Amino acid sequence: MFCASVAYPAQQGKKFDFDYFAHKHVPLFAHLLGANCVRFEVHKNLAAPGAPAPAFIGVAYFWVQSGEEFGAALAQHGQEIYGDIPNFTDIEPLRQWSEVVSSAANA
Repeated sequence: MFCASVAYPAQQGKKFDFDYFAHKHVPLFAHLLGANCVRFEVHKNLAAPGAPAPAFIGVAYFWVQSGEEFGAALAQHGQEIYGDIPNFTDIEPLRQWSEVVSSAANA
């Protein structure tokens, strides 16, 4: 199992429409990944009393079974996926690709 994550750093003066990100963009991306995407989550980062401000506005996680199929979906649908980003933000995200070594689902 693999997890692709995309995190949008909190940046003063930049736009980020969390509702569009969570309810339109991320579900679109998951749909275009097809059956390879076994799960996805969107996290809205919140300030906690007495803690530093969150470093990110929002983060999305996509759990997939095949890295090759993930890459093929990006190659096939990348124009649509990346073309949608200006609809919700002008922030350059941080992306990460991880191997999932443990989870509640496979424990």
